[in-house]
Amino acid sequence: MIQVYDNFLDKEKFDFIKSNLMGGEFPWHMGIVRRPGGSWNDESLHDPLDNIQFFNLIYIDNQPQGPEIQIVKPIFTHPVLAITSLVKIKANLTMRTSKVIEHGWHVDTERFRCNAAIYYVNSNDGYTKFIDGTKVDSVENRLVTFNSQDKHTGTTCTNQKVRCVLNFNYYSKTEEYENAG
Repeated sequence: MIQVYDNFLDKEKFDFIKSNLMGGEFPWHMGIVRRPGGSWNDESLHDPLDNIQFFNLIYIDNQPQGPEIQIVKPIFTHPVLAITSLVKIKANLTMRTSKVIEHGWHVDTERFRCNAAIYYVNSNDGYTKFIDGTKVDSVENRLVTFNSQDKHTGTTCTNQKVRCVLNFNYYSKTEEYENAG
């Protein structure tokens, strides 16, 4: 079940996360947007010059990958998520494009089911779209939760310099992932 939470964090915690991720000191790594089912250089969806993103794998392989874990802690410790075990935390930053570009349908985890969440760091005209037609606009301090097996796509934006989101995969006390079809 897709659920949206606006004003997810209090202003102080939100401002801390946004200033860190959107500031000049956050360690972004350049990569390309992978198209599941396609190659790393799949040109079928749009101009390959637009196929770029910056990312930071904050948590993977059962451990934090650096001190950035402290920046996002207010999200993954929030009681709404009721996280019992983290699988992955990834920060994604896409550059502005002349038109909104959808990246392509994918699921967050292909090998197993768990919960997923996207936290929107800044407001822009980008969005997350789910295969069932649900569209979640990029509104800062918004969180959307869903099953990691739900097909969805992210986008670029046109009205801000960047679109910045945090993606979480996790197990929780609610175990919503077990009820997904």
